[in-house]
Amino acid sequence: MILTYFNIGTIAFIILTYLIGSIPSGVIYSQMHHQRDVRHYGSGGTGATNIGRNFGFRAAVIVAFCDALKGFIPVLLALHFFNEPAIIMATMLAAVIGHAYPIFANFKGGKIVATSMGAFLAYDYKIAILVILAFVIILYLTSIVSLSSMLSYTIITCYYVWTSPILVVRIGFILLWLFVLYRHKDNIQRLRQGQEPSIRWGLRKNSK
Repeated sequence: MILTYFNIGTIAFIILTYLIGSIPSGVIYSQMHHQRDVRHYGSGGTGATNIGRNFGFRAAVIVAFCDALKGFIPVLLALHFFNEPAIIMATMLAAVIGHAYPIFANFKGGKIVATSMGAFLAYDYKIAILVILAFVIILYLTSIVSLSSMLSYTIITCYYVWTSPILVVRIGFILLWLFVLYRHKDNIQRLRQGQEPSIRWGLRKNSK
């Protein structure tokens, strides 16, 4: 049974992962370098997309890297110390939940894209790199970050649902995919209305 893998040690590790995920990289960066709180600008999100729209590409790259580490490091540790699919999936979920609802930033965080990509890189870097390439290609074609993120997640979810023999892995990736869609619910509404903003890169840059 899955529950047999969870004890005081693994539960403490998962809680620690949530706390690591809760470190608000975007808020820290915006306050340290611009003396402003990114939550009061743009979409109000703390992730790289909102950081980039308000403080530029370099800022977005720095924050995305820091957010990715919040997923990469805990999953890498989970693989090393536990190497149990249920614990690894729980670690991924804890990291992204921490990023989305950070206890250190009034539970207002980002869309979990960078953090989960970091987790995927630790879990299976070959597949993660392919998904990142797919994200870049879709972003170039559409110039819309949210659409590129959701389609990329759909790709990686379909891959693991169809290829993984481990039920808990399939369930874990489906839950992550559903969480991504939920975190992008406002973006989905704007996409349906044709009002989702584009970025200054790609074939359709600044088309909105």
